[in-house]
Amino acid sequence: MKKVVTFYFLVFFIFTGRSIAVEGPEELYVKANSSYENMDYEKAASLYEGLLRMDNISPEVFYNLGNSYFKLKKIGKAILNYERALRLDPRDRDIRLNLKIARSMAIDKINTPEKGFILGAILFLYDRMTANELAAMCSLFYLAVVLFLILSIKFIAKRRLMFYTAAAFGAVVFILIIFLSVKINKENFTKTGIIVAEKIDVRSGPKEDYLLQFTLHEGAKVSIVKDAQNWYEIELSKDLKGWIPKPSVDII
Repeated sequence: MKKVVTFYFLVFFIFTGRSIAVEGPEELYVKANSSYENMDYEKAASLYEGLLRMDNISPEVFYNLGNSYFKLKKIGKAILNYERALRLDPRDRDIRLNLKIARSMAIDKINTPEKGFILGAILFLYDRMTANELAAMCSLFYLAVVLFLILSIKFIAKRRLMFYTAAAFGAVVFILIIFLSVKINKENFTKTGIIVAEKIDVRSGPKEDYLLQFTLHEGAKVSIVKDAQNWYEIELSKDLKGWIPKPSVDII
């Protein structure tokens, strides 16, 4: 009798295991979208999170997850996922618009310096391109520099024109390299996080008994300076910094 029970258990396990394995990222994504459309935002968020755990990372998944948390009124997690989506697709207007709306709903209004028209125009490429795209543009313009230098040797009559053109492309390459270096440093070596706890006290040291400095609410964007056990030292400005528990913030 035990052998029969064991046999049927194994058969059940094999078939159920197959059905689970068959359900890949595409099926989960469809289910998550369906749950969102049916206004089951908790289930939709759970399914989108499941996709991320499967390394199915894309701006669409982060964007939809942000929308799910926004509907659940979890502004911190909505902003977090909009920020992540924007890193992957910095030219998407919907992501930028929803991020702007979510930020406006955050309690803490942290002022950032205005770029101004000229600086905004200069940094347009930086803001609208990913690190991979900037790297590709650097390579393309570098090849153009090499090409015009070669042509300047072959076409003596137009050497000066070719040389000046190569110099202009070289200047563009220099600017793009600066943009690329800053973006790589920002995304890989500078930690930025979003407060996901509803409310958190920022203290002068990495323990609960340290002096209370100020209070932050979900959705606030902070720079992470140091890591000490279960605490992060965060910074809003040179004069505004302190320590918060790690679970209260998620890294973008």
